[in-house]
Amino acid sequence: MDSGESIVLPQDVEKRIIETELDVDNIIQKAAVFQKTKLTGNISFRFEQKADKDILDDFEMAQSVCFVLKYEYLPILERVEILEHNGKYYIGNMESVRHVINEYRSIIANQRDSIYYTRIHKLCREKLINNDASIGLKVTVLHEKEGDITQEFVRYLDERNKSIRFLLENSEFDYLYNGILQHSDHKYTSRFWDDYYSGKINHIFIKHSYILGYIKEYLYWHYKIINSLTFPKIGPI
Repeated sequence: MDSGESIVLPQDVEKRIIETELDVDNIIQKAAVFQKTKLTGNISFRFEQKADKDILDDFEMAQSVCFVLKYEYLPILERVEILEHNGKYYIGNMESVRHVINEYRSIIANQRDSIYYTRIHKLCREKLINNDASIGLKVTVLHEKEGDITQEFVRYLDERNKSIRFLLENSEFDYLYNGILQHSDHKYTSRFWDDYYSGKINHIFIKHSYILGYIKEYLYWHYKIINSLTFPKIGPI
């Protein structure tokens, strides 16, 4: 975490930042336990469709376009800027931190949204496990040396989906979205006031911003499949 080149942080502030980083590392390591299937080398996708219909129905096409457009512009928090003011220290790029968290809501919090991560996983999985191109789109995963690894790839995506679920179950995005950033649910008011006044909210923001970068990585191969199916691409101005 970059705290700014010109600022020497006092011990207590530096300690709290290190504790936040360790908290993030701990939860990421636990989420990684689900990653048992390893993929190395180059892979490609083969798409087969023999049914008398489009490769994706209208809902799936809209879902795919929305997910690709969202995913490609999901921000990643590269660093946290720390500023000093009257002997106290604040997040200098809070607008970036808030922007990162807000941009992921449709994918990780709104279960009714078509691009909620489990719906995206379901879309990919259905095409991968379909063995009959005469009834709908069949997606085969081909490894440069091992040939057809579709079954292994399905397990790989399942494991990444489990890691995302673990991260969300062990985070507090509901508190951030519904108590602070996009809504002000009264059930969170007392806690929010305490976190706001004490400065704890800064560490909650930092922690969750960094977790989101890992969630984007876990969705990378979902994006690769869906992006291959999505056309035409966004047009020019």
